[in-house]
Amino acid sequence: MVDRIYRVVINEEASAMLEEHLSFLAQVNLEAAKFLRQDMLVRFKALGKMPHLYPVFYSNSLETEYRKLVFKRYLILYTIDETEKVVRIDFIWDSRKNNRL
Repeated sequence: MVDRIYRVVINEEASAMLEEHLSFLAQVNLEAAKFLRQDMLVRFKALGKMPHLYPVFYSNSLETEYRKLVFKRYLILYTIDETEKVVRIDFIWDSRKNNRL
């Protein structure tokens, strides 16, 4: 069996969300910020091998089918493009904030 490898892309908005979380955490604990960044990148890389591992995220306000990766206090939403073999990470929410979809 040949493993299909998907390219993982973090869009600009999700990247900015991640940087905002890491910057805030770094002000409190630099080592914790480094660990969180590394831990998230490991999970993102794993999506390249197993993009269907996480469940579909259901929301009446979204037209696109997103999958959700829940990690620590973060909700990460991503899409899978089967034709291009690309996983697109679109949103990274910190559950401590009041965010709405």
